[in-house]
Amino acid sequence: MPKRHANPEPEKRGLIHLRRVAEQAYPDCSIRFFSHGTLGGHRAPRVNTLAFRLVDARGRLRSNVIWVAPQELRTWTVEDVRRAVDASNGQ
Repeated sequence: MPKRHANPEPEKRGLIHLRRVAEQAYPDCSIRFFSHGTLGGHRAPRVNTLAFRLVDARGRLRSNVIWVAPQELRTWTVEDVRRAVDASNGQ
């Protein structure tokens, strides 16, 4: 029986879904994904999380880091993205 990795990679379909939803919520921005290790492991709320930020056309960051569990990527809606971005930006 093969061992399962403790921190599974996010499904490609989940990443595509969240990217599309974020583009609908913020058409003038794109989404940039970060892994747990990229942002420093001590900042993640849980080990198996993924982070994203919104970036405008000039490459300027338009949101703080938003953490999401990989298994929840396909459940996010436009309203979820807006709510998360507003919360991350202190609004």
